[in-house]
Amino acid sequence: MSGQSLRHGRAPQLVPDPVNENALILAIGDVHLGTSCSGLPDGLSDLDVDPASLAPAAALRLAVDCAIDRKVDCVLFAGDVVESANARFEAMAPLEKNVQRLVDAGIEVIAVAGNHDVDALPRLAQLIGGFRLLGAGGRWEAALLSRAGEPFAQVLGWSFPRKHVRESPLAQLLAEPLPTPSSPVPRIGLLHGDLGASGGRYAPIRQSELDDAGCDAWLLGHIHKPSLAGASAAPGARPCGYLGSLVGLDPSETGPRGPWLVKLSADGGVEPEHIALAPLRWERIQVPVDGIGHADDLADRLLAEARERAWTLAEDGLAPRALGLRAELVGASSAYDNIRKWIADGAWKSMLRSAGDTVVFFNRITDAMDLSLDLRQLASGHDPAALLAQRLLLLGQDDERSRDFLGRGRAHLSEIDREDIWQPVREHRSGADSLSDEDLRAFLLRSGKAALSAMLSSQKSS
Repeated sequence: MSGQSLRHGRAPQLVPDPVNENALILAIGDVHLGTSCSGLPDGLSDLDVDPASLAPAAALRLAVDCAIDRKVDCVLFAGDVVESANARFEAMAPLEKNVQRLVDAGIEVIAVAGNHDVDALPRLAQLIGGFRLLGAGGRWEAALLSRAGEPFAQVLGWSFPRKHVRESPLAQLLAEPLPTPSSPVPRIGLLHGDLGASGGRYAPIRQSELDDAGCDAWLLGHIHKPSLAGASAAPGARPCGYLGSLVGLDPSETGPRGPWLVKLSADGGVEPEHIALAPLRWERIQVPVDGIGHADDLADRLLAEARERAWTLAEDGLAPRALGLRAELVGASSAYDNIRKWIADGAWKSMLRSAGDTVVFFNRITDAMDLSLDLRQLASGHDPAALLAQRLLLLGQDDERSRDFLGRGRAHLSEIDREDIWQPVREHRSGADSLSDEDLRAFLLRSGKAALSAMLSSQKSS
């Protein structure tokens, strides 16, 4: 079974082969039990979708269904299983229940602690039978996995000893290597850390350190965007990358989410496969406004695009229970001002549509429209509208003058960006640099076009 046969965010009821030819591991990235997915609309329950059925606890249940159906030999968690120490009581019930299901099925469960659950996971590991925490206290530890008495893999793991770790945990492993098994089996590294973030606060690691550690694969937690598939594409490559979040916790976490089925072949090969079974999926789409004469026409086009995207996923066997879309409006329309007002009024927030078993909704609609104007002709004058048109043309270029203009804008806005009120946004798990060239350019273009349209409308009415 491939990941594409998991439809509608539910693990299928399979009749597995009595014995797997290859040893199988199900690897799970950041779960963040004890939290819910943000960005969901109020009207989901009206379409028989319980928001709780989209949460990390529900995604964990589906992953465990998959592990049991596939008769895997072991389930690995790459840290941040729990959102925080305060959330551990809310997380305990679903974690204990699902671990018990795995133990009853004869499946070993191993985890490392991340920066979010540095306090919570060790406490829960002591309370939940069959749940093994590897590398507690920030010391590397190895676990030998066996089936029918025969070892098939060694897992090396390290857990966060405190919330902030500024040194690389791999320095310790390279200085004091763990003994290799007497039987030649694949060595799997399980680690929560920040790859390529030199000097960071969350166990910064380098690719060269991973390469030198003597593992046949590295399964990483911390970054929520999956990257294991791309890192394993080259022939003979040792799989190394992020498992990603189990379900998109907010609208920025777009694309397929779910666990990874890792096949260990008899010749020592390690082959990961992404199982996209998350009940909630986020996507970004572009919707052209060309030919749109009124905002009501735009609403119809958005709903048609939403339905099309949902059916495309269904045809690929990847239909989630709910699909959240962030639409970027592109192209030019004579109804520019009317469309912008419609976006600001927020009526689109109640636009939900069913497509098969999937409920589709819009989380955000962004204006990236062009004006139905000849900016070059307008910029040839000397009035305020011409000066603004000149700035917009400049922003449309990617040259030294444009970058200098962005730099001056960044300097002007950076003082506001540093205000304490924005600190939680900067520290959010999906926080990004709001003043990056890409985001700042988009913001200035959007604002400038709106200002130019208003300026020209005012001139016409006066």
